Amino acid sequence: MSKPTVPNTITDRQHAELARRAQKANPQMFTPEAIRQRLASQAQQRKAEQS
Repeated sequence: MSKPTVPNTITDRQHAELARRAQKANPQMFTPEAIRQRLASQAQQRKAEQS
C-alpha cells in the first residue's frame, strides 16, 4: 500500500475562502469605516478619562 499523494497547493475556491476569513479577522486599517471607528473609539476613551 503506497501513500496517496497529497497536493501541496490549494484550489482557487479554498484560496478565496481563506482570503475572506483573513479579511474578516483582520479588516483593512485605512478604509473610511475603519478610520471612523477608530476616531469614535478615541473620542469615547477621552470622554471616559475626563469623567
